[in-house]
This record gives sequence, C-alpha cells and structure tokens, in this order.
Amino acid sequence: MSSKGKLAEIVGMLDINDDGQVDVWDMTHLVVRHEFMFIAGVFIFIGSIGNVIGWWNIDSDAYWAAAGLATMLEYVDDTRRIRKAKKDDKK
Repeated sequence: MSSKGKLAEIVGMLDINDDGQVDVWDMTHLVVRHEFMFIAGVFIFIGSIGNVIGWWNIDSDAYWAAAGLATMLEYVDDTRRIRKAKKDDKK
C-alpha cells in the first residue's frame, strides 16, 4: 500500500463527522470521552486520599481546578452525545 493510501486510511478513521477533513471537532471525540474523565477522577481521588493521609500536600485550589476541568469535559461530552442523538433521530 502506498503512503498516500495509508494517509487516506488514517484520515478516514479519524474523520468522525465524515466531512473529509480531520479538524478540532473530530479530535474532541478522542480527547473528550468518559474513559478519560474516569481516569481523571481516579487521579483526583488518589490525590485527595493521599493528601488526607499526609503522603503529600496538594493545594485545594489545584483539586478544585481539576474537578472543574472534569466537569467541563463531561458537559462537552454530554452535549456532543445529545446533539448526535438528535441528529440521528431526524434521519
């Protein structure tokens, strides 16, 4: 397979909305997913427990910044899923 064919295959896999281009909207599918939010939650949980036990000292502002980021990512993901469901219902 030629390198041009491989590139077309990769673009085809990453082009989630099938518009022929890989852009930011396609990449949100990879970045904003519940699996990544679960991993972020595990790190927040372990960090908080370690802070309570005294293993390390994490500023509470860092904790709330991470929690806020996780909340925003969940909002974006849920909004994207709702829009996709509405779009699929119209078909």
